[in-house]
Amino acid sequence: MLHLSNVWQFLLRRSRRVQAGCVLISLFASSVSVTGNEQGIAGPLHPKAGTYKLHKIQPATSGWVLEDSVWIPHRLSSYTKGKITLFSFFYGTCRDPEGCPKAWDAFYAVHDAVKKNPALHNKVRLVFLSLDPKADTPEQMSFFKGSISTPEAPWSFLTTWSESYLAPILNDMYVPASREFDEAGKPTDVINHLVKVFLIDKESWVREIYTTNFLDSDVILADIGTLLLEEE
Repeated sequence: MLHLSNVWQFLLRRSRRVQAGCVLISLFASSVSVTGNEQGIAGPLHPKAGTYKLHKIQPATSGWVLEDSVWIPHRLSSYTKGKITLFSFFYGTCRDPEGCPKAWDAFYAVHDAVKKNPALHNKVRLVFLSLDPKADTPEQMSFFKGSISTPEAPWSFLTTWSESYLAPILNDMYVPASREFDEAGKPTDVINHLVKVFLIDKESWVREIYTTNFLDSDVILADIGTLLLEEE
């Protein structure tokens, strides 16, 4: 249960940071609007949504995943079709500040902006898939979901039966991940992995990939706006 406590403390820290910057986030969220064929995001550092194109990079994979129960499997494609999806991998005991916590920060900021902007309600979902199926059980995934997901900005937390089910998903998305071993050759709770966040359109095509050095929630929101305009 250690990893559950760690993630819950992380969620609390994120909440305090968002509250501290609530004025900035509110101003940013209110700057995203959809009126006819116009959607813009304020800020000179980022191009206006709709002024550029996002090309199809690769189809999103569709392995078997679990959410609320070990007895009810789902295709991953059921979480990447029908809405614009922000998708990435995580695990509950991750402590690398340049790893899962950085992805959490970006997802939390996007989630908060979507939740506050009625124009984005029911059009965007967020999805995390665990890299540690043995520790991150469906019950704990349900706890994470219940702690943060909202109807306006649904956030799903998924896992798999085992690493053998996870491996083909990682391979299809070109995400390397491997568990560390201690000096005695025993596996630790550290999983080294490349942080990649995927922006997926409603047809389940990956349209953008963000890595650690380019994981900016403002850019992600602008890209979401571009995909929404494309649908009109």
